[in-house]
Order: sequence, then C-alpha cells, then structure tokens
Amino acid sequence: MVAKNKLLLFGFYLALFGLIPLNSLSQKLDDPLKDLLENGSEQLLISENSRMMQEELFYSAEKIADKLLSIKPESANYNYRKGFVRLKIDSDAKGALPFLEKAILNTDKNFDAYGVSEKSAPIDAFYHLATCYHQLEQIDNAISMYNKFISNSNNKSELIPIAQMNIVQCGLAREFIAKPSYGNLKNMGPTINTFYPEYAPVISLDGSSLYFTSKRSWSNGESDKFRNPSNNYYPEDIYVSYLDINDSTFSESKLLDFCLPKRNEATVAVNADERKIFLYQDSTGSGDIYYSDFFASKFNEIEKIEDVNINSKYWETHCMTSHDGNYIFFSSDRPGGFGGLDIYMMAKTNDNSWTKPINLGAKVNTAYNEDAPFISIDNKKLYFASNGPKSIGGYDILVSDISADGTWSDAVNLGYPLNTTSNEIYYTTTIDGTRGYLSSNREGGYGNTDIYEIFNNKLGLKNIAVFKGEIKTTDGSPLPEDFVVNMKITCDDCDDYDKNRTIYPRLRDGLFMTSLQPCKNYKIVYFNASDNKEMHAESFKTECNLNYQEIVRDLLLDVKKRQLVFPKEVDVIEIAEVEVSTFENIQFKHIFEYNKNKLFTNKGKLKDFVKDIDKQFKKGREKMTINIYTSASKVPTTTYETNEKLSQLRAENMKYDLMEYFESNELTRGKIVVTIVSAVVDGPDYENDYRNKEKYEPFQYVTLKTE
Repeated sequence: MVAKNKLLLFGFYLALFGLIPLNSLSQKLDDPLKDLLENGSEQLLISENSRMMQEELFYSAEKIADKLLSIKPESANYNYRKGFVRLKIDSDAKGALPFLEKAILNTDKNFDAYGVSEKSAPIDAFYHLATCYHQLEQIDNAISMYNKFISNSNNKSELIPIAQMNIVQCGLAREFIAKPSYGNLKNMGPTINTFYPEYAPVISLDGSSLYFTSKRSWSNGESDKFRNPSNNYYPEDIYVSYLDINDSTFSESKLLDFCLPKRNEATVAVNADERKIFLYQDSTGSGDIYYSDFFASKFNEIEKIEDVNINSKYWETHCMTSHDGNYIFFSSDRPGGFGGLDIYMMAKTNDNSWTKPINLGAKVNTAYNEDAPFISIDNKKLYFASNGPKSIGGYDILVSDISADGTWSDAVNLGYPLNTTSNEIYYTTTIDGTRGYLSSNREGGYGNTDIYEIFNNKLGLKNIAVFKGEIKTTDGSPLPEDFVVNMKITCDDCDDYDKNRTIYPRLRDGLFMTSLQPCKNYKIVYFNASDNKEMHAESFKTECNLNYQEIVRDLLLDVKKRQLVFPKEVDVIEIAEVEVSTFENIQFKHIFEYNKNKLFTNKGKLKDFVKDIDKQFKKGREKMTINIYTSASKVPTTTYETNEKLSQLRAENMKYDLMEYFESNELTRGKIVVTIVSAVVDGPDYENDYRNKEKYEPFQYVTLKTE
C-alpha cells in the first residue's frame, strides 16, 4: 500500500518546474531528468541525488546514482547511494548487496551528503548492508554488520534500537531455519503474479475467488501516465481471479469495476458472502478504510467508512469484519497504542451497536508495527503481520488465540519456511484454515512481491461446525436478482451474540456458509428476502466431538413456482476392506493438453490413484515415497515464458496437491514423502506444426510412481 505523508514527494519538482499536478508529474519526469543526466555537473548530480533520496524520489535518484557510478565506479559514496535506493525501491537485497559491500570499505561519521569531494559513505551503510545479509539469510554476516553499525554510529541514531531488535530477529531466524516447521508453499504463478508487485490477497471462504492488489499497467494503457514518481510503479488496483473447476487453476485476473486509473485502491478484506469488499485508499493523505457493495452483478463505487471509531485523522491500513459479523478488527497508529501500527477490536452489542475500539494489548501489539489482522471463522485465531521482535526478518505472520475469558494468548510465529527473513504479510485462509494465502518478496518470485499459496494441516480448525451449501436453479438458469433466498439461524443454547444470525448467499453463484458452535441445537429458516415469507425450516444438533465438521445443504430453486426443492439425502455405506500383508507399488500417468498444468485429486484417474494408496494404508502400509516425473513438449508457450517453467509448474502443482490430500488424512499424515525427481522438456523439435497432437502430446505428461 502507498505510504502516507506524500507531501515530501513534491519539494524538488515544485522548485524545479513550478507547480506541477501529481497526476501529470510522472509524464514530465523524464525530460528534465534526461537533461540533468546528460549535462549536469558532478556537483549538481550529487545535490539532486541527495535531495531526491530525502524526498523519496527513489526512481530518479537511482538513475542519478548510476550516472555518478559511471564517473567514479569505486566511490564508496556513490556505491552507497546505489545500494540504498535499490533497497528502497524494491527491497532488492540481492541487487543492493555488491554496492553496499563496496560502500563499507570507506565510511565516515561526518559524511557530507552534498559535497563533491566526499569519497566516503555514511556509517548507516553498515546498517543497510546488514539488512541485505539478514534478508538473504546470511545470519552471521548480518549480526556482524549490525554490531559494527551500533559500535560506529552516533549514539543518537534512530536506527540503533532497530538494529538491536534486528539482532534479536537474527537469533530467532537461526533457530527457525535450523528446525523448519511443516508447510507446503508455492508461488501462484503467472496468472496471478507479474513483474510488478502483487500483494494483499483475500481468498473467499470456499477458495473459489481470490482478490488481490497489483501495481501492473492497465491493458489499455490508461494508467500509464499516473506512475508513482517514487518508484515508477503504476497505481494500486484491485483484481479478482476465479478458480476454474475444470483444472483447479485460477483464471486470468479481472480488474474490479470501481478502480480508477489515477487512484490507488488496495484490497483489505471481503465479507463471507462477498457482497462487500473493504479496501485501503489514501486520497486524504492519512490513509483510510473504504468499502464497495456488490449489486447489479458488480462491485460499485467506493465509499469511506464514516464510523469515527475506525477511520480517524491518523493512519488506518486494514480492517476486517469477522465472518459472523460480530467483530471488527483494524490497524491504526492512533495515539495511546504501544507504538507504530497496533491492532484494535470492536464487538457488536445486544442492541446491534458497537463497542469503542479496544487495543488487543501487549501479547499482540509491540512498539513496532502490527498489521493486516485476519480472524478465523470460529473467531478464536487471529492471524496478523508483525515486524517486531517475534519476526525473523521484515514482516512475519503470527497467530494469537483468544481464551474463554476474552484474553489473547502470546502471539506465536508460524515458523519457517512459511515465514522467511523477507517480508510475509496479508495472511488469509479458506474456511477450514488449512489453505492460506500471503504475499512475500522472498527470492525466486516473478516480481518485487508475489502471492503464495500455503497448505499446512497444523493450522486447520478443530472443534467447529460449518453450515454450507449452494442454491442452484432447477433449469440451470442464473439465480434471479429479484428472488433471493436468505437463511435465519437461531440457537437457544448458544452465547448471546450467536443466538440469531442471517446468512446471505453469494449473489454470483448462490454459495453460502457460516460457522456453528459444536454440541448446540440450531433451527434454520429459509425465506424469500423480497417478502420475508418462510419457505422451509429445519432443526439439527451439531456434533460434540473436537473435529472439524460440515453440515451441507445443496438446494434447488424453482424460479417459476418460486419454491425451494430439497434433494433427498443419500445413505453412504462403507464397505470393509480385506486385509493383506504385501503392497505393490503403483503408477499413474496423465497426458496434459497444451498449457494445462494441474489435476484434481477428487476426479478421474488421479482420484483412483490416491484412493488405491489410501487402501494400502488401511491394510497396514506404514510409509511410502511418491516420485514425480513431468515433461513439457517443445511447442513454445507464451503463457509460462518457457517450457522449462511449465514442466516445473506441473511438478510443483502435483507435489502440492498430493501433500495437501495426504496430510489432511489422519490415515496417511506424516507417512508419505512426495519427491520431484525430474521436470524436463522433451520430444521432437518444434516445426510450426502445433496442431500435430500425435507428435507433441506424448511429451506433455506427469508420471507418478510409488516406492
């Protein structure tokens, strides 16, 4: 999200050009800068580079730093300037490292940022080099540089307490990296991620829609003239991608209707029924939370949340309503907190008003930043990002549990490799908590910041029931907008806040879901929202065990008769297996269509394959290795850049989905190792005959072999 206090960005250009509107600033940036680079003296280049760095015009500052390095390549001063802006623009530790390593060879406490005769770098170079080592997981080097910075810098430096805290983070990083926790993580790939930053993912509860923020260019080029002069990125916009049920991949991303080419909009949260999206917008200069309502088949123009308890004259970056609508969590740097951004909570009262904001306290908040709160569907686990002493570097994802008396537990880091020494932030999950999404600028991504998907069974919810289902029409037509079926849930033996609730199906496809308490008696009334007429009612009791459970109701809507049709329940009979003592290794092979890269574990022959493995473990098998072999043909692919990447993506998708399937099953959890043996490009050379499927298809495959 765009930083606040942007008035600093204007100083240099107001002085150089006169009054220039922000919207046209990036258009006029190149000509005077080009003239400065071609004709400016070394003294002028130094002065303007220093001014731009101070005013956060890092994109232009880097161009001048490059020019200065062309004059004196070994200058510690100029190498420092280049390394510094590399970190500021992209957090590019790898790119900044060689420049800062040269900078520390000659440092001076009395560094003159504007002097043409200054050959040294400031003492801060040690700190910035330390952050590079830290981010690149070179922990010993990072600690050494942090200590050198502390011992050599001015005692009044504001960076000293941060360096001291970062040394604590390094110690934690060393511990976590040595003992990684389980977690299968993968990059979402080129349908979501690009060269530009993608971040702030918000997944729908059923996992079928992914909302996220991107700083990419609009396809029609309309946003090109509004680039940020600080980093030259395009404005923030919000996109959505829907899951393709045929191959379980996300579709091409779509720009939401309310986005404007010159305005920054960033995702924050989406309601459980996806009828309201919350977003961050900073046109006021301080940063506030806005929302957009979904109606007439689209998200409409954004509006600012007027509640003064949420939006204030200070910085509010994130807001989320709990899935049952009873709590609001948000981040703010308002006075009275522990320092930086803190997380606050508001609770709904019996008269449907809201309490005053409550700071979540020292077990969650620190003197640093706590941001991006996400509450699980049972309202018992709060995930958030922190760059404080419990992080191993940058922002990390932490979790805190709420106890029966309403207090929060000490926040716990989710561990490595879900968290790294880079930035991990904006964690969000599907309904059962096992599938999560976050943004990270770790090495190996497509751009500055990418979105990743995580499967981690340890984070799955227990002791919770979920009521879910879909409403479809009997004739297969779209759901009518003038005939919406809602559900009222009552629970006499629940807590006061959960005695009455209304569920609103998702308008685009009729899906609905909400959480229920275990071991409680519920009544559900289905009614026509237009006239409040009852259409059907039922009662049931949720189970009392500690497992995750689902109550599923798939409904049919007869539009002509304006009636609900309830499908008959089907009894499931489990047939006992005959036990045997020997186990054969089994194989599976699938030929992909062009550019396809993913399969379902609950469909087709792959379903048969995993079920055969389940049967072996039911019969007593104790361990197994599944080897993955993938190939792509030599037919060129523009979607995945190279066939090597396509083949690797096929292998990684297969590994990810197999691990998700077997780790979610108590019978096989921890007993199966999935290994990628090879991901190759094979077959005959391409001769502009891509329609010749018989020639190329045999080399577009995935093969699985057990041992």
